[in-house]
Amino acid sequence: MKILKNNIIKIVLLSIIFPVVLVVMGNFIHVKSVGSLMQGMGDLVVFLVAYFLNQRYFRQKIAWFNSHQVAAQLYTALPAIIIVAFLDSPVLMAADFQIKWQVIIVCLLVGLAEEFIFRGILVKLFLKVLNGDALGSVVGSGIIFGLIHFMNLRSLPFGYVSAQVIFAAAIGIIFGAIYIKTNNLLIVILLHALRDMFPMFSSKMMAQAATTSFSMATLYVMIIFLFIAVTIAYTQLRDFTVKKDEI
Repeated sequence: MKILKNNIIKIVLLSIIFPVVLVVMGNFIHVKSVGSLMQGMGDLVVFLVAYFLNQRYFRQKIAWFNSHQVAAQLYTALPAIIIVAFLDSPVLMAADFQIKWQVIIVCLLVGLAEEFIFRGILVKLFLKVLNGDALGSVVGSGIIFGLIHFMNLRSLPFGYVSAQVIFAAAIGIIFGAIYIKTNNLLIVILLHALRDMFPMFSSKMMAQAATTSFSMATLYVMIIFLFIAVTIAYTQLRDFTVKKDEI
């Protein structure tokens, strides 16, 4: 069907892969807790489904790794590195902090699946729709990435999820700018995994997060962070031109 070749339709279909596959998987696999291996299996299935569909349908070239100008790539990623380090640092002070290999594996699978879909494929589709507009593409993909987190309402309170949606959109915008500028998906996969895994090294902090209630103060902080994220992306991409062969 000709309509399925439309890039906007592809964006819509790609956006629902994650929730649809996880809902279907949920009927077969019961996830007992965040960070369980069963959760990792769900994300692995999501990745495999997305990978197959990209090969057959979306057909977007994925820049998995870029070995050129690594120092410049790390400089581009520096704002995200600082943000991730700042957000993860309180966990190091937790009394029950403990590195868990199971959590590391799960978070790497989550980072792989989500970055492959929302940065690797979705950003490229937005570039096609927006005729190479880099900033618009990372903002568009970041917003969709944030909205997908509403599916967490199945197991987490509204207060936590509402802040998570805005935060995910903001961090997605920053990650998108890094991916476009570095052509290196591995960097954002690792940053994503590091951001997710550290809170899970403290069961006490995870329990506290799960009981977070909605507050206007939290909402304002997340909105400010979203503004900062867009500013960072704009600064990084304002003089950057996406090559035609990358669209």
